[in-house]
Formats: sequence, structure tokens, C-alpha cells
Amino acid sequence: MNSLTRTLVRNSHPHSLILSLGAVMAGLTASVIRGGITFFPALMTLMFAILLQISGNLYHGFIDLRFSVGDNISGMDDRNSRSNIASRAGLMKIVANAVAILALTTGLALFSFVGWLGVAYLAIIIIVLYIYFAGPRPIVRTKWSILVTFILFGPIAVSGTAIVQIPDSNEWLPIVVYSVINGLMAANAHIAIQYLRYKEDLTNGVETLVTSKGGFFTRFVYLGNAIIVSAILIVRPCAVEYVSSWVGVAVAVVLLISSVWVFSHMHRDPEKVSRLIRSITLDQYILLIVILLCINLYAFDDFQLNFIRLI
Repeated sequence: MNSLTRTLVRNSHPHSLILSLGAVMAGLTASVIRGGITFFPALMTLMFAILLQISGNLYHGFIDLRFSVGDNISGMDDRNSRSNIASRAGLMKIVANAVAILALTTGLALFSFVGWLGVAYLAIIIIVLYIYFAGPRPIVRTKWSILVTFILFGPIAVSGTAIVQIPDSNEWLPIVVYSVINGLMAANAHIAIQYLRYKEDLTNGVETLVTSKGGFFTRFVYLGNAIIVSAILIVRPCAVEYVSSWVGVAVAVVLLISSVWVFSHMHRDPEKVSRLIRSITLDQYILLIVILLCINLYAFDDFQLNFIRLI
């Protein structure tokens, strides 16, 4: 793999794509409670979410490189080095825009399921992404980026997925519950990634929750999010008939124990524990995704996916 390809792959952040998968699984689980799910719109929603996140990740990398070159943050006075980074930034922007076009094309395919409501969702997503990445002061370079992560992967992604499945349902509690669960888990995953990049972001002058408030404060946000998610999983106000109540309790216990461990280590030297913290946080998220995926698969008549009937 050449250096240019490696740069594109690295900045697409493949490990972070589980956030999109989790958002779609949460939305589909809410749809199971609201009345059922259908295969084709579920697949299109997943493709749209993943393509959109890849585009966003690449644009994030472009923003980082653009600021680095423009402000000379990394101290790269060598003209050739700056020119090389500038060209890479330009290419990354082009690829990001190309993937964004694919995402929008996939999103428009959902128009037949939700009509103008789908267009409204696309407009909201575009506005939020513009403010996040490209506004006068991109939120991605501030401590408030965690809040946008919660909104994108929580209320917007979960409600959008659920509404595509059943546009005319008036049952909103499942959407609210799974929006909070997935939004907070995605925020914690973002915190873990910021913690991993602490030294790099600090050197490059990138303001994040971790660089602005430090690991000691950030760990309380992290643990608070985990406690809220665990409490919801235990109480389970939106019961799913395919899963026994003890499953939610078991997941909550695992989440709490692992989050307490992260809490106890997050104030230490990031170079020693940051990768382990990211792995634990992503494993928490993957565990939740697996549970939600099982719920959705069971909703398809015991795994018998009759594509003609489902479409």
C-alpha cells in the first residue's frame, strides 16, 4: 500500500465506522418495537450511513491538514513538505466529496419510503455537517464536537432509520430511548479516540474536550454517559419480546465494570493506556451492536430472510 493510499485509508478511520453500524442497529431495534422492519430500506440506510461517515472522516482529515499547512502548526517550514501536505489535503477533499455524492445518491433512494420527510432529514444532516466541519469555526476543532457526535449518531441517525421503516407510527418512546443509548455510546467512543490522539491534537493546537479540560474532567463525562446507558438497559422501558430482561442487566454490568476501569485510568499518561481505553470502549460498543443485531435478525422470522416478501 503506497503512502497516498495509506493516508486515505487512515483518514477514513475504518474502526470508527462501527458508530454508523450502531446507529442503524439502534434505529432498527426501535422499529422492531414500533411494528417491524423491512430489509431493503434497512440495507439502503446502512449504506447511506457508512458512506456519509467515510466522507465526513475524510473531510475531517482534510480540515486537519488544511489548518496544519495554513497555520504552520506542526512547524513544517520546509516548502516541499508544505506543498506535499497541501496536495494531499486537496486530494482528500476531492475523495471526500466523491464519497459524499455516493452517500447522497443512496439517501435519495430512500425518498420513495419517506417522501419529503427524507429530503428534510437530508437537509438537516447537511446543515449539521457544514457547521461541524466547515463553518466559520468548525465545531470539530472545539470541545463541543462530542455534543455533535451525540446528536448525529443519536437523535438524527436513530430517528431517521426508524422513520424510514415506519413513517406513520406515533410511537416515539423507542426512538427516544435508543437515541440516548446510541448517542451516549458514540460520544464515549469519540472521547476514547480523542484521548488516543491527545498528544497529536495538543501539538497541533486542536481543541477537543480532552485537550481543553484534561483527562481528569473528561473521565467524569465518560463515566456519566456509561451510567445513564446502564440504567436504561436495566430499566428497559421499551421491552423487546425477543430478548429476556437479564440480557440488558448483563450488558449493563459489563458496561459499568469496564467503564469504571476506564474512569480509573483516564487521568494517567495517555501514551500508556490510550490504546487500551479505545479498545475497551469500542468493544463495549460492539457488544451492544451484537445484541441489537440479534434482535433485528430474530425479527426476520427466525433468520428466514425471504427477500421478495421483505422488499
